[in-house]
Amino acid sequence: MVFGFGSSSRASATSNVSVDVRGMHIQRFLAHATFSRGTKQIPTDASANLYETSFAAAQGAEPFTLQIYLSPSFPTQPPIITLLKPAIATHPIINENMQCVRLNGLSSWGNGSVQLVEVIEEIAQSLIAQAPSPVGGASPAKPPSYDTATDPTRRNSRSSSVSSADNMTHIPIPPVPSKFPDLEAMSDSAVTRLLNDDVARATYVENMACVKTIIELKASISDGNVEAAKLNLGREEEIGGLQAEARVMQVELKEEAAKFDKMVKEARGVLDGLSERDVLDLVSSAKMDAEEKSDDLSSSFQDGDLKIGDFVKDYMDMRQKYHERAAKIERLERQQRY
Repeated sequence: MVFGFGSSSRASATSNVSVDVRGMHIQRFLAHATFSRGTKQIPTDASANLYETSFAAAQGAEPFTLQIYLSPSFPTQPPIITLLKPAIATHPIINENMQCVRLNGLSSWGNGSVQLVEVIEEIAQSLIAQAPSPVGGASPAKPPSYDTATDPTRRNSRSSSVSSADNMTHIPIPPVPSKFPDLEAMSDSAVTRLLNDDVARATYVENMACVKTIIELKASISDGNVEAAKLNLGREEEIGGLQAEARVMQVELKEEAAKFDKMVKEARGVLDGLSERDVLDLVSSAKMDAEEKSDDLSSSFQDGDLKIGDFVKDYMDMRQKYHERAAKIERLERQQRY
């Protein structure tokens, strides 16, 4: 599969500054010939965007699935892209949290010339050129667990139970920076003042890009939970009505089950004192009775004592009983032979 990097992907340097840059990134990604077919948006709050996109190296091959999180600060902050399928794997472009981080597009993101779709194209080309290597025989259909990513011991202990997280929401935690250029550029005295000043240190940490993203992500998840709770409360009356109906049905079911149990006991009581021969004789007698009654109905109709509607109804009912009893006799006789 070939992914093109033409003018359809790259932003124009002369674009009008009034254009919605965030929307332009998203629009070009969703309009991509390959990604548009396998992309779906995951509901979240209005200030953030979450997408999942799937693509395959060839027709019939196992698809790759990426999760793309665009924080409220996107495109000022780069996207957080996580490999969902295959999960628990290694690849040169992904970190231990299955996030795609070692990319030329992300390295150049700050200069404003890179498009979201270009980054995803780069990821797709890298995964297709070199397939990810599963870790410990993990199933490619199992999503990673992010809640223990910072603790390798806990992460390894959880790898055997990844299947329990199949339906969990994947939280795109930003990668921990490996370098802090601002701190490296500070003088020793400035670093010392930062260490000794709690307010200044807290302000510095809060202004870090990764911390801002986590704060925004936390707010986004909180807003999403509030909306979900409102939807659930909105259906409270409907659910209460369904629960009341279910309770009535449970009572009715219990009553019908009691009637059935009583009928079973009565039937067993009747059959306990009868041999197979006795049962056969009873059914044969009932068969003959049905035949005689159907003959009587026929005679009454011929004599003009019954209307045609009454005759047809009663006669068909009696002949049905006759044939049912004849079939039971045949079955009983067959059982006796074998």
